[in-house]
Amino acid sequence: MSELSHLFHRAAEDRRHGATEIERRLISGLLADTGHWTAPDLDSGARRLLEGQPAMANLRNLARVLASDRLTVTRQRLERRSKLLAELDQRFAASAREFIEGAARIVTISRSSAVAAVLEGAWRYGWRGETVIFDGVPVGSGPDQMKRLAETMEHLHAPPESMISEWLVGIGIKVVVGADAVSSRRFVNASGTRTLLEHAAASSVPVAVVADSGKDLPDDEIDGVIAAAPVVVEEDTGRRRRIFEVIPVNLVSMRISE
Repeated sequence: MSELSHLFHRAAEDRRHGATEIERRLISGLLADTGHWTAPDLDSGARRLLEGQPAMANLRNLARVLASDRLTVTRQRLERRSKLLAELDQRFAASAREFIEGAARIVTISRSSAVAAVLEGAWRYGWRGETVIFDGVPVGSGPDQMKRLAETMEHLHAPPESMISEWLVGIGIKVVVGADAVSSRRFVNASGTRTLLEHAAASSVPVAVVADSGKDLPDDEIDGVIAAAPVVVEEDTGRRRRIFEVIPVNLVSMRISE
């Protein structure tokens, strides 16, 4: 297997890291090996990426870039995207600062890397409220994100989902969630997000969704993202459910982006 093929294979088979980290690693590897690119190789790699990661919007968009037959343009787009990804955590934190300030409690679900960047940034800026993190579907990089936050922050809680309504009662509560895909009408995130946001709406709690523009998709592709999402089996009930679900954007007060 060539080095280029190995890069695409590793990205397509990665089930541990989040979509943004997979994209960072793939683009970094591609830019380090531009002398060996050919249009057919990139096109083949783009198809392999789509086959392996059909539920990740930013990787769908990356595949579109790679499928171009103009290598100079592809390289320029990858370089711009790489620069943005390197700055993304800081940009998220800066964009979220006004929303987070004054909150006594931030409630989230699914332990996304984007939300982690917002919370860590808030901590650096001096915010000292408490953070409540519900599991959603605890697969992938979720445990790593919890460990990462525990190393840099205090006042972390990880209650069961059955207690969502209880943690949304009080003054100064806000909800921040991530997204795996965003359209003009809907967005996709970990299973359990919709329940959290419906409870937030019932309690008049402001909600922000964190997603950079690489997560944008036409609305007619959202159902395809859900259909491609992996299925997990709950240990306690044996119920099968997809790890992602669709949430109407009208349950969100604002979007935090780059």
